[in-house]
Amino acid sequence: MTGLSFPAYIEVAPNRFRERFGLDFEDFRVGQVFRHRPGYTFTQQDNIDGSLDTLNQAMLHFDEHYASKTEFVRPLMVTTVILQKLTGMSWKTFYRRKAILVWNKVDMLAPVFGGDTLYAESEIMAVNADSPDQDCGLVTVMCRSRRPDGVVTCEAEYDCLIYRRERLPFDRLGY
Repeated sequence: MTGLSFPAYIEVAPNRFRERFGLDFEDFRVGQVFRHRPGYTFTQQDNIDGSLDTLNQAMLHFDEHYASKTEFVRPLMVTTVILQKLTGMSWKTFYRRKAILVWNKVDMLAPVFGGDTLYAESEIMAVNADSPDQDCGLVTVMCRSRRPDGVVTCEAEYDCLIYRRERLPFDRLGY
């Protein structure tokens, strides 16, 4: 190898590099906060698709007339759609995540509607070297969604397995 150091790349042969994403388990510390960019602007179509995909029959998510008679006035975004987007927005940081084991809590703190833009933020709550998988450590993450005005709309805490340094199977392939 040439000895060049590019943190976002792995040298797989002389003058040949592969992109590297995510942090290893050993890189995480309690209290770290990661702000993920870009954000995502939700649409009412996201809401309808999310309702249909999960067979969510709550009219509050897709019936504007019904929603107009509620405290929200507009169709409320489906919680699972918000969680899907938050998880997706954080992929670069958590690329080395093997699995989300459990969602410890999901709290919706403010309404989200079609047309709202949210940004994801992840705070590391716990780091535990003891895990059910010897290739991974256990990390507890509090994922938050924020509107551009700073209002937190969701807090979702989950436990996940993160591969230890040089244990991600893809890294061992050598290409």
